[in-house]
Amino acid sequence: MNTKTSWNDAHVLVTGAASGIGLATALELARRGARLALVDRDEPRLEAAREAVARVGRAPTAHRLDVADREAVGAFAERFVVDAAPLDLLVNNAGVAVVAPFTATSATDWDWVFGVNVRGPLELTRALLPPMLARGRGHLAFVASLAGLIGAPGMVAYSTTKFALVGFAEALRLELAGTGVDVTVVCPGYVRTGLHAATRYQNVGFRRFLDAPPRWYGLEADEVARALVGAVEAKRPLVALGPEALGWYLKRFSPALSFALTRLTARLAGVMEAGGCTS
Repeated sequence: MNTKTSWNDAHVLVTGAASGIGLATALELARRGARLALVDRDEPRLEAAREAVARVGRAPTAHRLDVADREAVGAFAERFVVDAAPLDLLVNNAGVAVVAPFTATSATDWDWVFGVNVRGPLELTRALLPPMLARGRGHLAFVASLAGLIGAPGMVAYSTTKFALVGFAEALRLELAGTGVDVTVVCPGYVRTGLHAATRYQNVGFRRFLDAPPRWYGLEADEVARALVGAVEAKRPLVALGPEALGWYLKRFSPALSFALTRLTARLAGVMEAGGCTS
């Protein structure tokens, strides 16, 4: 997909499509003529998203699905492959977060965040990739985070899952080279979405920061959506977005400086105290 008009009639499935980056991506692609299938577990907001997308483009289909439910994902994918047209783009966007130091992150929290952020994209990709390979055409996009490129203190579980997602996308891209199926992973910094409202918190200081960040700080969901669509069109393997990406660039050339900058930023944001993470 190299031109703007190439999205006409392209079939796209977006997870986490009821709000935030998922909804913004669906709207962006609908304006360009794509046919959307929207997936989310929040049925009321999913219906609102379906109506919003229909107002700017073709009427989408909407599917209630918990991507962490392996059996439900398998059943959904089986129906989707039979009932829907061949898929051109799968956007694995659904995600959740746990904001807590490692010592305060429970096994239940680890299971929850891994289920949505890692197992969900893995299982949906496993189910929907074979038809793409059979056609010799398709694209897989993953919405990760800069916390998947730079270790994020105070949110170890979230950062771990996003590192896993970046690694999965990178390895998969190498495996699929020459098949006609491309892979892109997008890693934004802080985005002004509703994600933090559904986040599990143990870190009070960081919650205060995320609830009311400085006006100048953070990306808008539609900025990330446009970057994602552009990256897919250009077949870029990885896109890092936001001022926090400076830490990633520094990490590649001076890990020690990146480490010091990340710790300082975390302290200023209330994520860490001088002696470690707050709780």
